[in-house]
Amino acid sequence: MANLRESVQYPAGYAERWLREGAWAAERPFEWLAKWAAEIPDHPAIVGPGVEVSYAEFNDRVLRCAAGFDAAGIRGGDTVGLQLPNVPEMLIAWHALHRLGAVPTLLHMPYREGELAPLMNHGGVKAVVCWNGMRNYDAPTTMSALRQRVSSLGEIYVLGGDAPPGTVAFDELLAHAPRAIAKPSADAPCLLAFTSGTSAAPKAVVHPFHTLAATHRAMSARCGLSQEDRVLSAPPFTHAYGICVAGLTLHGGATAVLMPSFTPSAFAEALTEHRATITFCAPAHFLGALHTGALTEDVTQWLRMAVLAGSACPPEVFTQMEATFKNAAICQMFGMTEVLMTLMNPLDATRELRMTSIGTSVGGHEIRICEPEEGRVLPADEEGELEFRGPFLFAGYFGNEAANQSAFREDGWFRTGDLAKMDADGNVYMTGRQKDIINRGGIKINPLDIEAMVNDHDKVFLSAIVPMPDPILGERACLFVQLRLGESLTLDEVCAHLAEQDVAKVKWPERLETVDAMPMTPTRKIIKSKLVEVLQARLAFSTAGN
Repeated sequence: MANLRESVQYPAGYAERWLREGAWAAERPFEWLAKWAAEIPDHPAIVGPGVEVSYAEFNDRVLRCAAGFDAAGIRGGDTVGLQLPNVPEMLIAWHALHRLGAVPTLLHMPYREGELAPLMNHGGVKAVVCWNGMRNYDAPTTMSALRQRVSSLGEIYVLGGDAPPGTVAFDELLAHAPRAIAKPSADAPCLLAFTSGTSAAPKAVVHPFHTLAATHRAMSARCGLSQEDRVLSAPPFTHAYGICVAGLTLHGGATAVLMPSFTPSAFAEALTEHRATITFCAPAHFLGALHTGALTEDVTQWLRMAVLAGSACPPEVFTQMEATFKNAAICQMFGMTEVLMTLMNPLDATRELRMTSIGTSVGGHEIRICEPEEGRVLPADEEGELEFRGPFLFAGYFGNEAANQSAFREDGWFRTGDLAKMDADGNVYMTGRQKDIINRGGIKINPLDIEAMVNDHDKVFLSAIVPMPDPILGERACLFVQLRLGESLTLDEVCAHLAEQDVAKVKWPERLETVDAMPMTPTRKIIKSKLVEVLQARLAFSTAGN
């Protein structure tokens, strides 16, 4: 069994500070569920396609599921993989494992055997709950095969279809009667999620109940959440973004609106059928739905707030959202798996701040902007690396000391790798990613602004700029575009468009590549490393052809 306890050990005085200041408390989200089940038992906790679950029913199923896991030998500290869409059972299993003190391990739905094996081995996954309802992916067979590669893996629980031989139907867990089970402590690990890293050295993020509950509580307050709200998460619950949306919804006693997976039509249907009042999404979710014509006025009329996070939001996209979600306040938010949800625009922020800034500190987090190499703290309005220290921050990557050495300063501040500015009032403005900067013969080119301008071209749906090796300059800029249906585009057209925007020629891309669809993370962020691989393959093919 992986000892995740070692990854929630904070420096001396750190936990004491947040407990003393009230940012941490001896509370766990499943206790909020029990509270609402007692106070508002008939209030809908979960609604989705063909389903409505009250708080009383939700709590009962969690207790039954916890008893089922307990009877199957799942114990405190055990890691259990969850590879499920946004369905009620995902949240039931999540809280049931928490009730036992076991640690849910988030496995993204697009992952297959090659991606899953190193992650599950690293986390010592003891059991897994998977979905048998996809046309092009046989999850139970994949998980059964993984038993040969993941020595710790035992039971495989199946949802969404029949449980094949050697697996167990998830419903069998719910057949157990609730039983008395000791509660885990608030400093126990309760989440294992993987962020960037290699298969040989994954970046495994572990959070205790303290940090998870703190971010849910603080974000619920920042959103002004009430029991009357219905909250739709476009991101999946197998990502920190999505599961935090589910948590803040629970804290407020609101209703979680489920959309099993994102499509423009499913997004529109969820907004309409369940009259969502708040939605959390990425710019790509919104643009994908907007360009299909799905977001009509009758679809969006109940929204009072739309929260954007996951990738940069150009001002023109913000303006489009305002025009589409006419009754909603549009806010930006910033989070990472390592620090959860840490920045968000206050609801009373001006339109200009909500359009240009990713927000101010939530829940007492400390923020600073530093010179990336020397670590010198920079004054207001100077660009540098965004760093955090506070009550939502994880203690360190599990089993990856090299990553910890590079991620934390000696004084305990976490380096995000994001470039940003902060004004004198604490508003943070994202300017790019350090690793995305292109060094063209000593001239540093930040792709973010260029991509926003290219995205504004009539023929372009999405764009991304990646570095292209050059023997003289070191790097040049290669532009990838996903075009609108039936369109074609030349590099000259792109450069002419940028010239009209007064972009210096040195910043123009020097190669254009098209793709049918951008590779995306589960939260709809473009995976630039995949584009780099595509570019390398195309360059190699071109060279071989010559």
